[in-house]
Order: sequence, then C-alpha cells, then structure tokens
Amino acid sequence: MAIVRILSGYALAVIIATALGSAFHTQMIIKGLTDAGALIAPDTRLAMTGNDFVGLAPQFGVVIAIALGIGFLIAAVLRRALKPLAPVAFPLAGAAAIAVALSIMHVAFDGITPIAGARTSLGFALECVAGAVGGLVFSMFAGGKRR
Repeated sequence: MAIVRILSGYALAVIIATALGSAFHTQMIIKGLTDAGALIAPDTRLAMTGNDFVGLAPQFGVVIAIALGIGFLIAAVLRRALKPLAPVAFPLAGAAAIAVALSIMHVAFDGITPIAGARTSLGFALECVAGAVGGLVFSMFAGGKRR
C-alpha cells in the first residue's frame, strides 16, 4: 500500500509543479510584455496561461518528473541522516531539482534557457517555488510518518 501512496503522491507533485511552473512561466512572459507597454486583458492572461500549459506540459512535465524523481530519491536517503531537515527535505529537494534542471537546460542549449519565464532571477526563483510546492505535496501525500 505504501508504493501506491508514494506513486500517487509523486504523480500529484509532478502535475502541480508542472501546472505552477507553466503558470509562472506565462506570467513572467506577460510581465515582460506589459513592461514593454503592451496592454493584456485579464481574460487574455488566463487564455495564455491555459494555452502555455497545454504546450509546455508534455516536454516541461517530463523534465519536472525526472528532476523531482531524482530529487525525491536523494531527499529520502538524506532525511534519515539529517533528521533536523527531515520536515523540509522534500520541498527543498523539489526546489533544488528544478534549479538543477533549469541550469542543465541552460548549458545544454548553449546559454539559452528554453523556459523563457525562467530567464530572470525572479522567474528562476518562481520555477524553484513550483518545485518546492511539488515537494510539499509529495511530503504531505507520500512522505508518511518518520520516526
């Protein structure tokens, strides 16, 4: 039964981190457009957010799934050794996993981050927040009680 709880928690964490990461990406792009003088209506913002999720989810979702999977495995091992950090192990792992994934993509694409919303410090930080929220979700649903 624990494996079902872990896999369900992982799937939910990936879905939520992908949705948040996509939404943050879109809002950072919209911020850039409005900073340049564009007027974007709230309904257009919402439509852009939904369209970006549909477009980003397949590829960015896979990147997030791989990153969180690796991060959560590492956190599961380290939280036993670093007991004071155990309550925040998965959120920290989620944030770190996204930071590493974005950094790897930056290097792999010759200095260009393919997630345009993460090209600024704020955008990068927001993507890491998406990973941290994914880690929190995983911890709540799959972490179980540790002694």
